Amino acid sequence: MFEQLEHEALMRLMRYSLGYLPDSRRIAHWLQEWERADNPRSIKAKVPGLAADHARDVRMLAQAAKATGAKPSTLGRREYVFNMENIARAYPLPATELER
Repeated sequence: MFEQLEHEALMRLMRYSLGYLPDSRRIAHWLQEWERADNPRSIKAKVPGLAADHARDVRMLAQAAKATGAKPSTLGRREYVFNMENIARAYPLPATELER
């Protein structure tokens, strides 16, 4: 599945998303969009306004997701599921209005 570098990048992004950094909300929303995507291979490889090191991690994970079709919860580590739950509580995705 993912190699060690991708796992390390994912852990960094999860840690940053809960770290009250200027990029925290954008990273958290990107991670949640990836987790909730019907097709993980369609995840965006770029998030506008991220710091260079965070953008590099996003790009690396997007490439790995496109190659493997994996989501954080499917990577087999309980800490990913636990972190994603904490991220969703800290920075919930904005509610989308349903068309009537």
